[in-house]
Amino acid sequence: MQIPRCIVPYADAGKTCTDNSDCSGDCLATSIVPTGTATTGTCQRDSDRFGCRQVVVGGKGQAALCID
Repeated sequence: MQIPRCIVPYADAGKTCTDNSDCSGDCLATSIVPTGTATTGTCQRDSDRFGCRQVVVGGKGQAALCID
């Protein structure tokens, strides 16, 4: 079952980050790296959760996740 959702843009979209605490949304890796590898990311542009993504926490890539 599908539920309509509003997509909210984030003011800090595209800012370089190393942890979710640096962003209004998630800190996302710019490219998928092996889990636990040191990396930086960018703050996500909006609240859309669809697509493949890898969150960066404490400067390390977490498990990648794809949602469609």
